[in-house]
Order: sequence, then C-alpha cells, then structure tokens
Amino acid sequence: MQHVPATIEEQLILKAIREECPWESLPKRLQATLNSKEEWHRRIIEHCIKKRLQWNNCFGRKVCKEGEYYEDMMRYLRKNLALFPYHLAEYVCRVMRVSPFRYYCDMIFEVMKNGTRLLS
Repeated sequence: MQHVPATIEEQLILKAIREECPWESLPKRLQATLNSKEEWHRRIIEHCIKKRLQWNNCFGRKVCKEGEYYEDMMRYLRKNLALFPYHLAEYVCRVMRVSPFRYYCDMIFEVMKNGTRLLS
C-alpha cells in the first residue's frame, strides 16, 4: 500500500526530490516549509532509503557519503523488520560485511531483546 502525501507541500517536496532540485532551486514556499538545507538533505536521504535506492543511482549521492547512506538504510530496514536488500548485496555483503544470515540474526536478536523489555 502506497502512502499518499497529505499536504500540497509534501507533494511538492516529493516532486522536487524526483527532479533532483538543489536547495537553491527550491521555491521559497518549500524552503520556508523545510526551514534549512540540512532538513532538505535529511528528507532526500529519507526518501531514497524508504525506496531502497542504490546510492550511485539516486539523489542521495549528492548530499551524503556512500557509507553513511548504507549504514542508515540498514538501520532503517532492521528497525522496520524489512527483508534483506538483495539488490544491494554487492555493497552490503562485500563492503559492509553483512550477510543475509547475519542481518536476520541481528534482527531476531533485537526483536527478542525488545520483547523481554515488554514482558518486564
């Protein structure tokens, strides 16, 4: 199920991300909504991570380093109990040294750890 942006500003932000607009090219209305260039960069990265985009093919490559991007993505995926990103396995397995087995073991460990807190 797809999330439909609630406001016009949200729709304009998504459009600007898809068009890879730099902060300086954003309409003043969007700049006022976002408050800062850092917030704009955060929204770009968040969008790319939620779409599970490869760093070298997405707008995120212009606002953050590759390692940071994939670390944030893996944290997001684990937190949301998502499937291992097999389409990114070349980087994740080779560079980050995270195999699908390790990914799922870490995920199960976190779920069990958080489950015991709920029982206490």
